[in-house]
Amino acid sequence: MSGGFLLLLAWLNYTDTQGLIPMAILSCALHEGGHWLAVWAAGGEVTGLRLGIAGAAMELGRPLSYGREMACALAGPGVSLALAWLGSLWPGGALFAGINLVLAAFNLLPVSGLDGGRALRCALCALAGPETAERAAGLLDGFLVGALVAGGGILAWKGGSVTLLFTAGWLFSSVWREKEGKRGCQIGGKRVK
Repeated sequence: MSGGFLLLLAWLNYTDTQGLIPMAILSCALHEGGHWLAVWAAGGEVTGLRLGIAGAAMELGRPLSYGREMACALAGPGVSLALAWLGSLWPGGALFAGINLVLAAFNLLPVSGLDGGRALRCALCALAGPETAERAAGLLDGFLVGALVAGGGILAWKGGSVTLLFTAGWLFSSVWREKEGKRGCQIGGKRVK
């Protein structure tokens, strides 16, 4: 766990007046458990898990195929969607269902650093090759993050919430870190050029 993760967790716990944090932690843990179970079912091995301010990242011991890595990336949001459905069935479970629905929807955004972006990049690598996948993913990243920054700026300027603007800033930094440090398609924790 990074220091930033622990500070964020402490701050969220301090400001939590509705008891959201325990449910959110459970939802995130089950989401990551979905990824882990999918990696295990695909014949992979998780050798490390890093919890940082930008989220969780698993390190795999050996490479997976594009298809298997895509399935593993989509397993976390799949678990979150299943939990949202289950939460909607039990009395008083609307908040838990909502947390999981938002977690799944956010992670399915086709932006680098999120599960949807990883799945899209694997699909593009398999269909068009790594170079084309990188170009297409970069264009989509720029468009989506730009649209979120613009939308968040307009909302903040009109006196609305700044949450979308902060989220867009976080996504921009996530995309920037991904572009700075890595090139090519990710397979099992290793980059393929």
